[in-house]
Amino acid sequence: MKLRIAEYNMEWMKNVFVNGIPINTPPPASKPESDWNQEEKWTVKSMRLIEVLKLLDFDVLAVVEGPDSLKNGSKTATDQLNLWMQTFGLTYRNYKAMEGHVSNGQQELCMIYDADKLIVDHTPEAQNAFNEPFLVDTLEQSIQEQYSHFRPPLEATIKRKSDQKKLFKMIVAHAKSKGIFDHVDYARYEQLSMLNRRKLYAECMHIRQRIDKWIKEGDEVLVTGDINDGMGSDFYEGRFGKSAIEILLGSVYEPDLILTSALGKPKLGKYGWSPSSSSFTDTITKNWFTVLIDHILISRGLKLNKGDVLNPYSSPHSTGLSTNLKTALKEGSDHFPVYADIEVG
Repeated sequence: MKLRIAEYNMEWMKNVFVNGIPINTPPPASKPESDWNQEEKWTVKSMRLIEVLKLLDFDVLAVVEGPDSLKNGSKTATDQLNLWMQTFGLTYRNYKAMEGHVSNGQQELCMIYDADKLIVDHTPEAQNAFNEPFLVDTLEQSIQEQYSHFRPPLEATIKRKSDQKKLFKMIVAHAKSKGIFDHVDYARYEQLSMLNRRKLYAECMHIRQRIDKWIKEGDEVLVTGDINDGMGSDFYEGRFGKSAIEILLGSVYEPDLILTSALGKPKLGKYGWSPSSSSFTDTITKNWFTVLIDHILISRGLKLNKGDVLNPYSSPHSTGLSTNLKTALKEGSDHFPVYADIEVG
C-alpha cells in the first residue's frame, strides 16, 4: 500500500477562527491587498493553506500549530478543522481530522487523514505518558531532571480500512523552541540558550523512549513534526555533542532501532541549510538564514520512495509550480510542508 505522509506547520491556525467558526470574508477581486481588513487577511490565509493541501494530495497530514481546544470540550481542534475543510472546499477526498492531548497553550497537534483508506486513532500510552511530567538525564551525569511537554506529542495508530490491519504507529511533535525572545544581555542569553537546548533534548529523549518501546514490540514507527532542530545546524550541538534529531534517529549501537530521515541531512550554503522548511533572522547578527526543522523519520520496515520539502524557492518547485501556488506556499505559513511517499505491507 502506497501512502503519502505529510507534515505542515500552519502558523497560528487558531487565528482563522472566531468562536470555533472559520472566518470566511474573501476580499473583492478589485480590492488591493494593502487595503484588506483583518478578516479578509485571515480568509485569504485559509484559502492559501487549502491550495497547499490540495497540492500535497496527502493520505495522512500531521498538523502543527492547529486551532486550539478547550479542556472542557466546548471547542475542539477536530471540529474546527472538519468545518474548515468543508467551508473552504477540501472535500475531493473524505478527509477527517483528529487531535491528541489538549495542550497548555493555544495551539494543538492534529492529524488529517483519508477516512476512505485509513483508520486513525489517538492511542496514547498510559505509562510514561506524554501529558505527564517525566524524568531524563539530559547531561548524562547520572542525575535525572524533571521536565514536561508543553504540547504533549500526539500518538496515533494507523490501520488500513479495508481489513483493519495495523500499518504503523505515528508520533506528531512540536518540540521546544531554541529561540530567545526576551531582551537579555549576552550572559543571560547564553544561560537561556543552554536551558532551552536541554529542554529540547529532554522532550526528544522522552519521545525516543516511546520509539524504542514500539519497535521492540514489533511495530513500525513514523515520527514527524516541527522539532526546532536539525543535524549539525548550530554551535550548541558541538558543545553538547548531539542534536535533537540525532536523539530521535537513534543510536548506531542499536541499528535495528534506528529511524531514517525522509529528507536526509541538509547541506550548508550561503543563505543557510538546504533543503529547508523555514527561515529565521539571527538574534545577534540579524542575518537571515534558512533551516530544516520540520522532519519525517521512519523505521526500517517502512519503505521510503521519496521525501521532499515543498519549498517554492528551491528546485524543482521554483520553476515547476504556478505563480499562484508559489504565493500560497510563501504566504500561507512561515513554514513549508514536508512529505514522504512510503510503502507499507
